[in-house]
Amino acid sequence: MRKGTFTRVMTLLALLFSLLPITAAQANGPVSNSAPTISGTLAVGQTLASTPGNWTPAPASYTYQWWSCSSQVLATCTLISGATNSTYTLNASDGGNYFYVQVTALAASGGTTANSAITGRVLTQPTITVAPAITGSLLVGTTLSLSSGTWSGATAPAYSYQWQKCSTSDVATCTNIAGATATTFILTSAEVGSYLRGQVVISANTFNLAGSTFSALTNQISSEPINTALPTITGLVAVDEVLTATRGTFAAFPVPTFTQQWQTCTSTDITTCAPIDGATTLSYTVKEGDVGKYFRIMVTATNNLGVKGSPSALTAVAIKTALPANAIAPSITGAAIDRQTLTLSTGAWSGVPAPTVVSQWQVCTDAAGANCTDISGATSNTLKLTFADLGKYFRVKATATNRIGAVSTNSNLLGPVVAATKLERAPSTFGFLQVGQQWTATPGTWSGAITPTFGFQWQRCADEKGANCTDIAGATKKEYSIQAADKGSYIRVKNWIVDQSLPAYSEILAVKIAAKPELPKVNAASATAKRTTITCVKGKTTRTVSGTAPKCPSGFKKK
Repeated sequence: MRKGTFTRVMTLLALLFSLLPITAAQANGPVSNSAPTISGTLAVGQTLASTPGNWTPAPASYTYQWWSCSSQVLATCTLISGATNSTYTLNASDGGNYFYVQVTALAASGGTTANSAITGRVLTQPTITVAPAITGSLLVGTTLSLSSGTWSGATAPAYSYQWQKCSTSDVATCTNIAGATATTFILTSAEVGSYLRGQVVISANTFNLAGSTFSALTNQISSEPINTALPTITGLVAVDEVLTATRGTFAAFPVPTFTQQWQTCTSTDITTCAPIDGATTLSYTVKEGDVGKYFRIMVTATNNLGVKGSPSALTAVAIKTALPANAIAPSITGAAIDRQTLTLSTGAWSGVPAPTVVSQWQVCTDAAGANCTDISGATSNTLKLTFADLGKYFRVKATATNRIGAVSTNSNLLGPVVAATKLERAPSTFGFLQVGQQWTATPGTWSGAITPTFGFQWQRCADEKGANCTDIAGATKKEYSIQAADKGSYIRVKNWIVDQSLPAYSEILAVKIAAKPELPKVNAASATAKRTTITCVKGKTTRTVSGTAPKCPSGFKKK
């Protein structure tokens, strides 16, 4: 028996078997409680999966057989040879058909067969049999047409279109042309030298999947030169300055050759323009005889399809060069106070070519600016003052330079720089005017200080007026013990805020330092004398003194 005849016979027998009532032998097999089901996307290339349904008792195993139908009528179904797995992958020949799966549940007592429901229609995959084609003349201004091509596997197709431009014959360089979605396309200068192709898309519907294909590439779009951007001229229009031109932009294929010609014009009326002999490059140096004239350049593009000349706009009128000159003097603003910032305005300058201006801050020793020196590295428009600048004056020397020369001028002068901190109360001292006694300094009070760190320096003076006061070596702390060398002198403390204030001095007491007194002999009776404490005041300063017979220090009064 031939293979085809055998297959048809088996299909018919299987169909009849599925229609027959359950036999006694089959009745001994598992009973189907719910039919098998099919899941998956009904489209060519997708895989369908079956579930065997629910059976009683639980089968030992299952067998599967897939069927293809031309409609949802069971009589139109045919067995698919070899399709005996629980899954089935739809191929191109399955497009438009319907399917069901037959599951046989096997147990020791026998086997029972059940069918799934018939699926819906399998969507076909459209395939191109004749590619889309572009027709028309490949010249700017003409209209090209794109055909839809010929497709199989598409029912009532709906087409859409997209034109693409490619910079080379490699389709990887193709990009969509915005808005070009019709079957026709009018060539413009933007497409010159490029290749074109068209994309045709079939939309998905209830019968088929989406499909897409491209036409072949056209040849490169040809055109005589078309100017898309005029030539330009840059540079200062002044004697001995160099003007530089660009050719502008031309759309042309084949690629054109270029020539250029500089022209001078006696007015802004282009009818007064005339070629400059020998000026045929993209640069031109302005001559003395060009003063009062205007310039333009004519660029000509040529290929085998035509010639196109395009002029630039006119330049400004040519002028003579000039040394820099100061029109508005540079000036500095700000407060001449420690920790403040001074700001420079460089003023206004003229000159041809336009000069560049550099600034140099200077420090001066007097208000007349007679002795000023440059501050290394201080060339910006600001200067931050510091405590080290107290008493100094500042200005800026601005220098304007062009190729003709350099000119300098000075700004106003600010100063002297004063401290940001102000003394509100002088420092004070406390102690006994005797050798061996410890004195303590109370720092002064300043306004405007930021996180102050105090400095101290004890001094020895020749009299109570502060004459010939000299620093005591090593006496730089808040406390100081009177030394033998201080005998006969007067003591004061110099106090300041480090890097924020000038020094301030304590008051000098009018009594000289005395020698350390000899301790009196103490008998047993005096040794048991009672000690007392008194309070002494001097202005706002309060001190307590304890002893058997306490007395206030010099300058203090008992409270």
